[in-house]
Amino acid sequence: MKKRSLYECFNAKVRGDRIYCAKGHIFSKSGEVHIKRLAKGTPLEMNVCQGCPDFDEMGPLVLPEDRGWLEGNKNRSLK
Repeated sequence: MKKRSLYECFNAKVRGDRIYCAKGHIFSKSGEVHIKRLAKGTPLEMNVCQGCPDFDEMGPLVLPEDRGWLEGNKNRSLK
């Protein structure tokens, strides 16, 4: 079974420098994910999304080479 990703869920929203769930699900201790992860193109397969009844798939997974926009930082995990 493939992992669900924020890249493919309609409920993943951006506010300022954070990604949050429009349905109120908590991604981390702060409840959100920093947008740097999106900018770098890192995987956004959050544990809470796996099996989520509110997951609203918007289409096929975005390929790793099509993620992120920061040059030289593609697909690197944050430290």
